Amino acid sequence: MDRGDCLKKVIDTTWASMKISYISYGKKKVKIEYTILKDNYGLYDPNTHILQLDKRLKGLKLFNTLMHEMFHIIIGMNGINVNERGEEPIAQAVGTGYEKIFKSNPKLRKLLNNCFVKRKG
Repeated sequence: MDRGDCLKKVIDTTWASMKISYISYGKKKVKIEYTILKDNYGLYDPNTHILQLDKRLKGLKLFNTLMHEMFHIIIGMNGINVNERGEEPIAQAVGTGYEKIFKSNPKLRKLLNNCFVKRKG
């Protein structure tokens, strides 16, 4: 194994160790399943409170996918129908929802922050 392969293995191991198993939202937990997704990067089911993430995601793609899926979690958990509400109530609910998520999930905050770390390989 050359130096590049060794570095890639360390990076992959680091990403794997940062995986989180759930996101707390108030008194509820959204279970996270890591799988291979074909048509999207993430998928939140509001009926089962399960978030599926493509296990190949890393870096900014992982960050953007988590932010996107957390929007769906916030909207779903608050029972907001985006077709019936105006922009301001949705923006308010999303801001408050992100606050609730980030306060309750320090591992998630660390994971999201680490998405911005440049990695070689």
